[in-house]
Amino acid sequence: MRRKNMLVLRNARLIQELTEGYEDGQGDIVIEDGVIQEIRPAKTVTAPEEMTMDMTGKTVIPGLIEGHLHLDLCGMDTWEENVQPDAYRTMRCLRLAQDNLRMGYTTVRDLGDRNNIVLSVTKGIREGMAVGPDILASGMILSPTEAGNDFFGGMYTEADSPDEFTKAVRRQYQLGADWIKIMGTGAIMNPGAVPGTPILYEEELQAACRAAAYVGLPVAVHCHGEEGTKMCIRCGVRTVEHASLLDDECIRMFKDSEQTFPMLTLSPNVNFLEFSEGKPKHYVEKARKMWERQRESWQALREAKVKIGWATDAGVYEGSHGNGIYEFRARVNMAGFTPLECLIQATKNNSEILMIDDQVGTIACGKRANLVALEGNPDENIEVLNQVALVLKAGQAVQR
Repeated sequence: MRRKNMLVLRNARLIQELTEGYEDGQGDIVIEDGVIQEIRPAKTVTAPEEMTMDMTGKTVIPGLIEGHLHLDLCGMDTWEENVQPDAYRTMRCLRLAQDNLRMGYTTVRDLGDRNNIVLSVTKGIREGMAVGPDILASGMILSPTEAGNDFFGGMYTEADSPDEFTKAVRRQYQLGADWIKIMGTGAIMNPGAVPGTPILYEEELQAACRAAAYVGLPVAVHCHGEEGTKMCIRCGVRTVEHASLLDDECIRMFKDSEQTFPMLTLSPNVNFLEFSEGKPKHYVEKARKMWERQRESWQALREAKVKIGWATDAGVYEGSHGNGIYEFRARVNMAGFTPLECLIQATKNNSEILMIDDQVGTIACGKRANLVALEGNPDENIEVLNQVALVLKAGQAVQR
């Protein structure tokens, strides 16, 4: 077999739950022009040596999908970061995007940056100016006037009525946003904010969702508390970010909904508590108050078999970009998820929740060859996710 622009991943170990249309545990993956063309029985595809990569001993999985991060943030002291010029932050943003890609995150969703920096980086990557992951970006965050908004300089567009939210949505659409991000409750990191307390009126969220739907944009809402979560589900929000404090009614509403999903982020609070020294005092105090309730909520979602998204909130603490293993460990060791459940959340689930499952999320003929090869069995031992042997973005090997 010889075709131009062909690559064969030979004798790869495959995970059934992440592979479509092929039932064996080993196989040869044939890639052409950046697309998966065939999955054949192991060691049966003949191709020139320069077009073949031996995957013996390696597990090949779909490219990981990071559901919520901030490429414009790197976890440094916020006041110092606020005075850095946008040109510098833009260059750092690209580097952090590439750090994520090298660790297997071939798609990332960015939910908030200063002055729409990430929208420009996303445009550059799409136009081939630089190598990076596929980015789904919201640009600036829409928020009511709220305590602590000034803590992250230039990250929020404030709106205080249905009309203002409508206009703010249209502005982000005009600038090229893929998603609309809205603050629905107080935040842990914003000083003075109360995480579980709603901060916008339901009619404001309804107006924002209506304006976003009109131009085909999905909505993500930062939301820690019960009442905010219920409001999000009633309004048809696509993803509830963090979903930290849930009661039984929230769980039932998620279970019954076909359009709203929880996008969990465990690792920030784990980090704030594990490495509290040097963190702002309000980070640690609020994280400590919420932690046990968060664990109970996440375990209830699992028991109810709600489709759960996977995300890290990378950027809010130091060393988080490309360090998704921290989130995987938290889910397995603290919240009771299995390694396989976590892998499904970070690939198949996220692709469906983010509505890109026609392109990525599973290994299947016709989908993009966004793939990761790992040394060992990540569905049995989550630590294997740190043993990245190969990353392919649209069939092209990413330099490590």
